[in-house]
Amino acid sequence: MATLKAQVFDLEFCYYDLNNCDEIEYSFAILLNEKSLFNPAILNKDTYAISKDKFRITDCDDRDWLHLFFLDLLKTKKGSSYETIEPPTWRFQAITWEEKKEEKQKSRSNTPIKVSNENGEIIDLPYDEINSMFSSLFEEDIEFIITFPHEIFDTPEYSTLKLSFQTNFFNLIQFLEEFQKEMDQFYNLHRNRIEYLGKGIFKSKGDYD
Repeated sequence: MATLKAQVFDLEFCYYDLNNCDEIEYSFAILLNEKSLFNPAILNKDTYAISKDKFRITDCDDRDWLHLFFLDLLKTKKGSSYETIEPPTWRFQAITWEEKKEEKQKSRSNTPIKVSNENGEIIDLPYDEINSMFSSLFEEDIEFIITFPHEIFDTPEYSTLKLSFQTNFFNLIQFLEEFQKEMDQFYNLHRNRIEYLGKGIFKSKGDYD
C-alpha cells in the first residue's frame, strides 16, 4: 500500500486485482488519525465499488492509468484530470501552482496589494511584484481533488461528493516510490496473465492467443 500524505489525511492507494478483462483494479482509502474518514453506515455495501470499507476503482483502459496520472504530474509539474469511463464514474484532478498562478495573474495583474514595508508603513505594491517575491512558497503545492460517484452512498437519491486535499511534490515523490514497489509486486503476481511493456502500458497474455 502506498500513502500520499495530505496534511492530516492519509490517502492510501494500492493495486487490488485484475478484472475479467485483465484490466487493473485499484483500491484506495482516506484515513484521518488511522481511521477511515467515512462512516461505513453511509456506504452502499452492495456495490462493486466498496470492498471492506475501501473503494475499488477500475476502467476500460489497457494502461496503468492511475500510476500514469501521478507520474505525469511529477514529470510535468502541471495539473490534469482523469475520469473513468466505466461506471461508477470517479474523477481525479490535480491542480498545481502553475495553473493557479496563471489564473490569479489574469484576474489580479497590476492590482495593487497593500503591504507593510520595513518602516511599518502601509504601501501599495503591484500583485505581479508580490507574486514574484513569494511564488517559491507555493510552487510545490498540489491540490488533489476526488469526485466520488453517487453509487457508493447508501441513498436512493442522486448525489456526488467532491473532496479537496492539499499536498505537495515532496509527498508525491515519496508516494510514487511506494507505489512503484506496489506496481512491481502486482505485475510479478499476475505475470501469467499480463505482461508489462513499460511506460505504463501492459498487455494481456490472452491477446497473444
